Amino acid sequence: MPKSIHTDKYARFRELLIAIRSNSSLTQTQLAERLGKPQSFVSKYESGERRLDFIEVLELAECLNFDVGNLADVIENADGINLLRDWQISSKQISSLINQNPSLRGMLLGYIAELKLKELISVLPDISYTYKFDDHDRKKKGDLYIIYKGKAFDVESKSLQTNTIKFDEATKGWTAKVQVDASDRRNVRLSSGKILNTTLLLRGEFDILAVNCFGFGGEWKFLFAKNTDLPSSTFKKYEESDRQELIASLVSVSLPVKPPFYESLKDLLNSMIDEGLGAMPDESLFNKN
Repeated sequence: MPKSIHTDKYARFRELLIAIRSNSSLTQTQLAERLGKPQSFVSKYESGERRLDFIEVLELAECLNFDVGNLADVIENADGINLLRDWQISSKQISSLINQNPSLRGMLLGYIAELKLKELISVLPDISYTYKFDDHDRKKKGDLYIIYKGKAFDVESKSLQTNTIKFDEATKGWTAKVQVDASDRRNVRLSSGKILNTTLLLRGEFDILAVNCFGFGGEWKFLFAKNTDLPSSTFKKYEESDRQELIASLVSVSLPVKPPFYESLKDLLNSMIDEGLGAMPDESLFNKN
């Protein structure tokens, strides 16, 4: 039997710890200072060079504010299917295939981002439920349904457009665009009763936009914005009153973060609850997860 540090589950454990630190906007050095440890301590356990004991995990949970029980559930329920083995294809071959097909790469990145997002949200304190909607269920809006402090929110997950990503050497900052569209055209009803056939998303169609910023340096990080804070469409095909109910197709994203985006989902959720936002949970979903 291999030592636990060399198992797939331990690798998932390390990946989650790295993602949680990144989503907390902490460098290895900053986290090490909180722990009262040298930076090499964080570097070694994140790289797999050193194994953490249980007390050290508890100390990390306190510093990074995550629930150890939820973290264990995410690791235990990770999919054990090995497609590379089942399809008899090497990681080098699959990587080459993905790199040669940008559309395939983009699609996979989007699905992986949804998985990473669910993992990050699942270990947040006060999150009691997460549910991934069927992508083909047109009656459901948003990609992920979550319950935070007893209130339900729909989260829409989107990724950066690769060809818009830019890094400014002078400011050490990143900028990009994220396309906030539906996957296809559909009829939407505006408050006036007017029906539009469009790919644009509506105010109130979801609660929170989560933007996968993996393109900003190759680290799993998300930025979050409230639906009602996103810019309105400027598409001149629609009347001004209609545009106010439609979200812009392209939205600017930057790191360091700028409004309307938040680095911390917890801070955004708390502000929304303070505003009285969030729905009562849909109990019919509880037996589906």
